[in-house]
Parts: sequence; C-alpha cells; structure tokens
Amino acid sequence: MAKPKKASKTAQYRVVDSDAASNLHRVGPAYGLIAVLLVIAGGSITNHFLRNLPDALSVADLEQSPEAVFIGERAWKDLRSFTELGPRTTGSRANDELAVGIFKREIAAIQEGKHPDQEVLMENQVVTGAFNFTFYGTSMTTVYRNVQNVVVKLVGKSEDAVLLNCHFDTVPGSPGSSDDVASCTVMLEILRVMSRLPGRNRNSVIFLFNGAEETLLQASHGFITQHPWAKQVKAFLNLESAGSGGKEVLFQSGPNAPWMVDVYARTVRHPFAQVMAEELFKTGLIPSDTDFRIFRDYGNIPGMDLAHFLNGFRYHTRYDSMEYLSVGVLQRTGDNVLALTRGMANSKHLSTSTDEGQGSSTVFFDFLGLFFVNYPARLGQLINAVVAFLAVLIPYRGLSQAVGNQRSNGAIWAEICYGFSAMGGGLLLSLATSAAISHQMLAMDNVMSWYSNSWLILGMYCAPAVVCHCLVQMFVNAYFKNPKSYLTTGMVTQARLIGVSAFWSICSLGLTLVGLRSGYIFMVLQLCTLAGTILNWIFRLQRTIRAWIAIHLIAQFIVVIWTSFYYIVFVNLFVPITGRAGSVINPDFIIGIVAALGVALCCSYLFPLMVLIRKPLRLMACFSAVGLMALILACFTPVGFPYRDASTGEPTSQRHLVTHTLRVFHDELGLLKHMDQGFLFEVQDRNADRMLRQFIAKEGSGFVPIQQMESCQTELFCALPLDAMWRQVHFDHFWQPTEAAPAMSNMFTLAYEGRENIRQGVQRINFKAEGSIQSAIFLGTKAGVRLIGWSLQDVVAPPVRFNGQEGHFVYISHGVPSGPWNITMDFEVQNEKHEGTIVELGVVTKFWDVPEMHTDEFNQFLATFPPWAHVVPSVAVVNMFEL
Repeated sequence: MAKPKKASKTAQYRVVDSDAASNLHRVGPAYGLIAVLLVIAGGSITNHFLRNLPDALSVADLEQSPEAVFIGERAWKDLRSFTELGPRTTGSRANDELAVGIFKREIAAIQEGKHPDQEVLMENQVVTGAFNFTFYGTSMTTVYRNVQNVVVKLVGKSEDAVLLNCHFDTVPGSPGSSDDVASCTVMLEILRVMSRLPGRNRNSVIFLFNGAEETLLQASHGFITQHPWAKQVKAFLNLESAGSGGKEVLFQSGPNAPWMVDVYARTVRHPFAQVMAEELFKTGLIPSDTDFRIFRDYGNIPGMDLAHFLNGFRYHTRYDSMEYLSVGVLQRTGDNVLALTRGMANSKHLSTSTDEGQGSSTVFFDFLGLFFVNYPARLGQLINAVVAFLAVLIPYRGLSQAVGNQRSNGAIWAEICYGFSAMGGGLLLSLATSAAISHQMLAMDNVMSWYSNSWLILGMYCAPAVVCHCLVQMFVNAYFKNPKSYLTTGMVTQARLIGVSAFWSICSLGLTLVGLRSGYIFMVLQLCTLAGTILNWIFRLQRTIRAWIAIHLIAQFIVVIWTSFYYIVFVNLFVPITGRAGSVINPDFIIGIVAALGVALCCSYLFPLMVLIRKPLRLMACFSAVGLMALILACFTPVGFPYRDASTGEPTSQRHLVTHTLRVFHDELGLLKHMDQGFLFEVQDRNADRMLRQFIAKEGSGFVPIQQMESCQTELFCALPLDAMWRQVHFDHFWQPTEAAPAMSNMFTLAYEGRENIRQGVQRINFKAEGSIQSAIFLGTKAGVRLIGWSLQDVVAPPVRFNGQEGHFVYISHGVPSGPWNITMDFEVQNEKHEGTIVELGVVTKFWDVPEMHTDEFNQFLATFPPWAHVVPSVAVVNMFEL
C-alpha cells in the first residue's frame, strides 16, 4: 500500500482566499472603541501626574521632622509680603526700596536664628554697567545704572560656591507672584533651613536675589561681572517661571557638566526634567530668555535652569497673583531645590566643574515624575541605534518564524513597506489637513478659538488627523492587498506595524545623526512596542486571532502614557504662547501642527489595526462627526470666543500695551519744530488688530498702522517711543492721535555739550545724560557717516533694522536714583567736506505704573477696553534731534 504524501509546509500555512477565512482574523467595532478609551485613559493618567502636587508642610510639622525640611507655609507667608507691594518694576519704590527692605529684614532674622556652626553674610550690591544683547535676531546695547542685588553667602568649608538665583522685579502691571518672587521665597526658606543645620557644607552657597531681570537680564550681569563673590561661583541654579504654578521643569543644563545631572538624579524627590525641553528652548520658538544665558556666557560656568510653565495665560499679567497659585507649588519646588542645593554644596565635583566633562553632554528624562533616567549622550547614540535596529529585526524574525515559509519573506517585506508608507502618508496628509483647517479659520476670522478651551483642539485638529491616518490605512489595504499571500490578515497587520517601527527608527536615527539628544522619545516608544512583540513571539501568539492584539494593546497603553505627555506639555506650552507671540504667524497653524504630530506619536501603532476592524467606516464617521461638531462650536458659538475674564475663575486675557505718547521734534539748532501726541498700541496676538478696530477705534479717530504714519516716511524709526527693540521689530503697532498730551513732571534728558575732532575724519559728540527714569536712545547716521565708538562700553553693538532703516538702539534702566553722567559718541566721517548734520537721534522717556500721569482722556480711553483684555498703560515722551 502506497504511503500518503506528506503535506507541504506551503499548503499548511497558506490562507484560503475567501471572505470567510479573512473574517476569522477580523474583530468587531468594539475594538476600535477600546483603542479610543486606551488613548483617553493614558492621556488622563499623564495629565494627573503632570498637575499633581504634594501637600504643603506647616510649622507644626517641624516637631515630627527629625531632619531639616522645607516648610511651604513659611515661604507662602513671605510670598504674601512681596505680592502685597503690587507690581515691582526696576527703579520703582516698591522694587528698590520696599522689596529690598523685606529681604534685609528676613535675612537679618535668619542670621539671628542660624546654628552657631554657620556663618551667613549679606551684601546689598548697587551696580552700574552695560553689555550687548541680542534677542530674536535684534541687537541692542543695554545699559543699567544703580540696579540692586541682595546677595547672601552661606559660608562653607571651601570658598568654591554654588549660586542660586531668582529675581524679584516684575513687568509693569503684574504682581509677579510666580514670575519670579515665588522662587525668591523658596530660596529664602532654603537659606533659613540650611542655616540651621549643624556643620558646614563642603562648599559655600551664594543666594542672589536680583532686582533687574525683566530689564533684559541686567542685575545678573552686574553680579557675575562685578561682584567679588562671583569668582567663587563654580556652578549655578537659576529659578524662573514662564507660567503660573505647576511643576518646575529642568529645561536647561550645562554646558558640559554631566555631574550636575547626576546630582539631580541622586537627590531630587520629584523629578521633572527633559532634555527635549532644552533643545526646544534653544530653537528660539519660545519667546523668552533667562539669567542662565548671562551666567553661562559672561561667567563661563555651568548651571541648571528650572522654571514653571503651566498656566502661561497668566504669565506677565495682573493675574500672576497668589489667588491663582497654591502653596503646594512652593512645597514641591522647595523640596526639590533644597535637596539639589545640598547635593551640589557637598559635591566633590563642584571645585572642578569648569574642567570636568568638556565636550560631553547628557541625555536625561523622567517618567511621570516616578523615576529619572540619565546617561551620556554618546551612550544614547548607541542605544538609539541598537533599539532602532532591533525594533525592526526582532519583529521580522518572529513573524517570519511564525509563518514558517521562506517564500513568505518577500510578502512580509512588502507589507513592511506598505506599513512604512501608510505611516508617512498618513502623517503628511494630517499635516496638510491641519494646515488647510488653520488657513480656513484665518479666512473666517476665527483663529485662536481654542485659546480658552484647549479641548477644542482634540476635535478641530486631532480628530481630522485620526481620519487622515485611517483613510491612508484603508487606501493601502484596498489597493495593495495580495489575495495570494501566505499571510493571514493578522500577520499582515503585524508586518505593517514593523513598517511603523521602521518609520520611527529613521526619525530616531535622523535626530541622532544631526547631534540632537531628543531621539530618546522615539527610542522609548519603540522599546515599549518591542517588549510587546517579544512577548507575542515567546508565547507564539502571532497566528492567534485576538491574543496578540491584547498584548499589543497593553504595550500601547504604556506608549500612550509616554507619548501623550509630550502632546499635553506642548499644548500647555504653545497655546498660551500664541497669546504673546505677535501676529506674523497664524497661531492655528502652529497648534494644528502640534496636534497632527501628537496624534502620529500617540496612535501610530494603533492605526494599522484598522485592517482588522469590521466596518471601519463607522469609526471614521464618528471621528469625522467629532471634528465637524468641534468646528461648529469654534466658529458659531460662544465656546469658540478666545478670551475669558476673571469671572470664570480661569482668566485668559488678550494682551495690549498702550502708550500715551508726546513727540517733540527739534531742528539742528535744538529749537522746537513741532510736536504731536497720540496713543501707540502694541498688539501681541493675531486677533488684536481686529479687536482694536471693533471695540476701540472709532470712525474718524485716525487709527492707523504705524506704517501709514507720516513720521514713518520722514523720521528715524518713525519717532516712536521704543523700549525693548525686539518687540517693536517683531510685533505690529498702531497709532491714534489724541487731543491732549500726557501729563509729565520730568523726563530723561540728553543735553548736547559740543563736538570735537579727535583725529582726522573722526568727530566726537559730547552729551550729559540726566534723569533716573526708564529710557532709551536710538540713533541713525547720515550717508557716509559711521558710529565707531562710544563711552557706554568698549564695543558698539551691530545696528538693528526697523521700518526699512538701520540704526543703533540703547536700552537704559535705572534702579536707585543717580546724578548726571557723561556720554560720548565717536563718528567716522568719510567725506572731509561733509556738511550738515551727521546723526539723527531719538531720546525716549517711559513711565510705567504711574496712574497719576494719566490724563482724563487716557483714563476714559482705557475704560473702553473689554474686561477680558489685559491692558498695560504707560506714558512716554520722544525727543527727536539732528546733530
């Protein structure tokens, strides 16, 4: 009897081409709902950990604490003392007399209550200086006169010191609770705690309470370049805020100081640190800067920058107050910074910090604040490369082994390519769709409709992005399906998931190759997915219908928690920034891109599962309906109005700077030619122009963009009251004439005292400056004339361009009142026969927070702004000269 033929492996694993066989590997629409709930649950967990704060300790808790602990209650009490002073602009009585007085009082009390082993020294530095400052490509010279620092030294066994820095001055119109006096009260409490410990630290600790940060980082420059203790500083911690509350994030470190990150990892109880934030900040996408820059560039010392960023709507507004802050914020920051300070003050690496780690950097990140990871960047490059390779190789080998037919390898690779293409195509389509929606919102005058209700972004941009990815997946499945494949539908899906891993591998390797350390984001994403794949391989679940999906979804739950963190952080960061980023870029475009990238990051390993779901069009229809409903709410209901006043408990204001301006024009003899007055408006978001025209400007009022002013055709820099030049360059401005000039009792003056030829072709003009008021000077030379030197500092900053003109800008701030001072300017005149004037000069005086200078007309005008507008009024005079 003949033996029956043994069935070939090909016949054993081949799938019959029929709908019935295919449907065996399909799942019901409920699995789509499970995936949606998984994303919602993961995002909710992330949001909880991002906002969760510890309970604050009170003085009563000291009895139960055997070791020194940070007492949030005491810091909160100090915070109240400062914020009750109101806005504290540099040079104001509130800042340079009352706030400094509070510091002196509290530090004197700390000196009285210190441990006998400790020595606490205090100095009140009053400092004058100047330096070049470039921000957003705008160059200027910044001059400070008699600004103040309160400096305290907790003496250690060594003179080498770690510096802690905060600033107690504020922008006009803001009490500055979070930015940044809360950090100062944290530092006061840290000083209080450390001064009561027995035994000195290995190194000294210097506490710098600086009184002029909002004036272009001036007081920190005065300390690091002129204070005798500055030479002892080997590393620093800078405490800042770009929001109002929440957790402080470590967003800058170094340069070349991996030991500091090691100390952070070892000591900090509640880590929140991302090297991604450091690289994002360096791109310039965030319109802000900190004293970190000054200590790094002028002190050549490494450090760490920590800042609060949540609730950025209240940053630099009247709502940055204790009412919207919690004592838990101070407790968490205090716990972390106290531990970090003690760790650095007792580190053996501090003395050699400027020599160690040259050319090295660190990858660091935390996971929900539960644990902290850091390793050298070079090791990170290796890890990224290995994970990128294994994320494709291991799933491929496992799937190939499960199929058991070498002829199926080509089919697997084909599906991997389809998965890769679907991922890339879905991302491109979602980006294009987000751009199209943002363009349409701009055309309908509905930009920033999500500003107060950021959940609208989920419907307006995230839901369409999901639909785009699903459409591409369905297209690939419909047009590239192989009816003769040896792969089951489940295996096809697994192969396409490998294609997604290949996509992220390229992204990770791309960032690594260009020297960016943020590739760890994709590495962790792949690592979690790879763990699920390995489990499926070990338990041989690739050929099952639903078991492998369950393992995959469990792994993706971790992925969603990891990736949704970045989406939530970016939304909480960039949504408030659009309210102060000017009107050049469509803010909906920015948020649409963030949403599209967030969807791709969070859901990339879920989209290929669309192939398995029966009737996937129903799921797509649901997301389409969500998107349509969100757009209707945004465009046609009050939900989409961008701004809210304080009555909601969560104010989201529109920002305006309004300056009542007097302009005085002089001829070359210094005699009055003419004068005028008006309101200058600086708009800080895309809607401000429309809002001003709708609510403020009346027909026939003469309200025009500054480009239409006659003075912009005839005068240097339009003869405007310029202060922080980068804002004038990048923001839109409008002008409206007024009947009455502002009321002024004095002003900053620049008196001409003659000129002299100091050598052939070089003329020196002498001035006497007088007046301790915030001021500015801008000047432009005539053709054939060049400014080559001045007494303000050793070098002349590069010129700045504004209104199609080129000139030099000097920003001047004053702290403690001072007497007159001399300024000289040297001009090179190329033509010896040059006749007439050689320079146009504008002298600006600006008064902030001075309601007594407001005329009745100005007060009535300010009252016309709606309650959801945050208006910062000022009074200015501009004197224009030709010399």
